[in-house]
Amino acid sequence: MCRFLNVMGRSKNGVLTFCNHTKLFQLIYNNLCFELYEWELEALKEYIEQLDIPYWENHLKHWSQQRKIPISVGKKHFIILVNKEEVAELLSLLRFEKQKVKLLSHEEIDYQLIDN
Repeated sequence: MCRFLNVMGRSKNGVLTFCNHTKLFQLIYNNLCFELYEWELEALKEYIEQLDIPYWENHLKHWSQQRKIPISVGKKHFIILVNKEEVAELLSLLRFEKQKVKLLSHEEIDYQLIDN
């Protein structure tokens, strides 16, 4: 395990970190863990961006499984199945997107100021 990990992104089901020592990205999503060099991370991101989600959902609409979108990893005999929400979450991790937090205006804050 790398002692020099920088968290690049975090989501409900995953985290993307970068190790300055080994120059590897580590993508942990649900129970899957991938260690990728930068070019491999970019290739994975491009592959997931090019997934035809409506095609797979329509093609496998009568399939009993909830997850219908296949992501081929490495060899052809290893496929990860995800749904469209998980694809969006993976892409937000791979793009290093921060979760957007809406800031409150001063009118929205319910606080009683008491001058002493």
